[in-house]
Amino acid sequence: MTVGRELDAYLERIGYTKPVRPDLETLRGMHRAHYFNVPFENLDIRRRVPIVLDRAANYEKIVGRRRGGWCLELTGLFGWALAEIGFRVDMLGGRVMSPEGKLGPPSTHLVALVQLDERWIADVGFGGRNIEPLRLDEREPQVFDDRSYVVANDADHYFVTGQDPWLSPQAPKTYLFTLEPRERHEFAPSCQWLQTSPQSTFTRGDVATLALPRGRVTLTAGRLLLAEGDTMQTVEVSEGERSRVLAERFGIVL
Repeated sequence: MTVGRELDAYLERIGYTKPVRPDLETLRGMHRAHYFNVPFENLDIRRRVPIVLDRAANYEKIVGRRRGGWCLELTGLFGWALAEIGFRVDMLGGRVMSPEGKLGPPSTHLVALVQLDERWIADVGFGGRNIEPLRLDEREPQVFDDRSYVVANDADHYFVTGQDPWLSPQAPKTYLFTLEPRERHEFAPSCQWLQTSPQSTFTRGDVATLALPRGRVTLTAGRLLLAEGDTMQTVEVSEGERSRVLAERFGIVL
């Protein structure tokens, strides 16, 4: 498959149907399309299928088999597509912060920085939570639909905090990063740690999550969590129902 056809298939996978140009309209449209169409998931770990940092393998998984992935796969492939369109893209290493302020290991999160007239954070892999690209240099809340994001800076580090309406104010989702560009191979140790370490949240059980127009659907630990507005409904899911739920709710067939 040629690069042009690969890009076309990727755009179809994320649900983006408009013409593409290296401009803000395209960046915003692709980011939002990805948000609603490609799940964040770690289902290969439980099945003992290695997750690799390889563009062709990530493409075959996400586009060919219509799966989801985590940040190293999702944002990595999104950054590839942007570069093919003509965007200037730098890959940055980030760390996720717990609500208590505890940091994960370095470069266990991948962020794309897109250079237009302004600098934009493109991140389709933070649990699938960032609906649109964010202005790197804006310090006021950036609000899209009913979701709010704040970008802060302490000179060396940038912090992104997202607040979904169904989360309590005491449970925001935050990560930080620096502006030092990274190469794909630099994330290899983190990729291995995330899928093997007992300290990694991803080795503690399956998760699949996908945005809805006014909420989010998440499958984890035998439960389906349906968030809409500021409410959360929990539905028990047996092991026998799991495959059906994955297919119907996330489009995933294992």
